[in-house]
Amino acid sequence: MSILLDIPTEIICYPKPDEQEKARRIKELQSIGVKNIRLEGPKKIDGHQVIGKGCVSIAVLADTASRLAILKIRRRDANRSDMLHEVQMLKFANTSSLGPRLFHYSKNFIIMEYIAGSLIGEWLNNIRSFRLMKVKAVIKDILTQCYKMDIIHLDHGELSNASKHVIIRNSDWKSIIIDFESASRNRRPNNLTSIFQFIFKKKELLDMMQISTELFTSNDSNKILKDYKNNPSKRTLNQILQTYKLN
Repeated sequence: MSILLDIPTEIICYPKPDEQEKARRIKELQSIGVKNIRLEGPKKIDGHQVIGKGCVSIAVLADTASRLAILKIRRRDANRSDMLHEVQMLKFANTSSLGPRLFHYSKNFIIMEYIAGSLIGEWLNNIRSFRLMKVKAVIKDILTQCYKMDIIHLDHGELSNASKHVIIRNSDWKSIIIDFESASRNRRPNNLTSIFQFIFKKKELLDMMQISTELFTSNDSNKILKDYKNNPSKRTLNQILQTYKLN
């Protein structure tokens, strides 16, 4: 008997448990190579631990034949009938080495790379325990990745409140932008300017980097960001990095 049969209906069919739908979804999971789901993580749904919960899907750890991965499960009350949009956005991001690697997908599920690390919101709350050079390197990496997304015209859509949308990987402190379900190739991209405002509103970070709040709110700073927004380029990116002591 498959171990998948033991998956709680409350998880695989969240938030509307249904045994017939569970049976269909288990077959779908088997077709994309999922062997088992691990109920662990920082969030809780009906008494079960999971990695995360969003408006479209919930995320859990899953075992495939070859690796531990993240499995996104489409919510039964989601405002879309499948996971194809996020798949297309993540596939496009992957062509520029952005985002977690996409492994497999189906109508209701996405299997992607599992990244062991800290969400950026948690990481920023603990920056005083890190070396300044490390902090600068991580922020530069995040801004550079957002620049790459701007250049390929992929707007993430949720980086103005990025606390749960960037992971700092434990092994090498590389930043990985996640959650492309709201991304678009049709909107004007605002990735760098959005995440810049999110990161640098943290007073502890400004103090640590010896950046005055006056600089952050100054006309010069606003002009640099406006120049970048009007013309995303290596030149305008470097202006931001130099102004905020990240080069």
